[in-house]
Amino acid sequence: MSPAVQSEIDDLRERVRRLEAAANRSRRGRTNQLGAARYLGKSREWLRKLHLRGEGPHRAADGSYSFDDLDSFSEKGAPQEAATEQAN
Repeated sequence: MSPAVQSEIDDLRERVRRLEAAANRSRRGRTNQLGAARYLGKSREWLRKLHLRGEGPHRAADGSYSFDDLDSFSEKGAPQEAATEQAN
């Protein structure tokens, strides 16, 4: 097989892999900061302070959160109440 054909096959395999990965992602939607805080069982202020320290869950440029990102954040162990710890 010629190198050009093999290169084309490799490119197609990579495209298929990316499409399959995208299809496997959950499509549960997005929420705002208040919805994200409620989903995590915390206050909006707690979430805001995490982001100020650069420790919060991934947030899109429009300020929304995906439920998949919130699940990942909670699974890795969210920090405890930031305000309480810093005040003491």
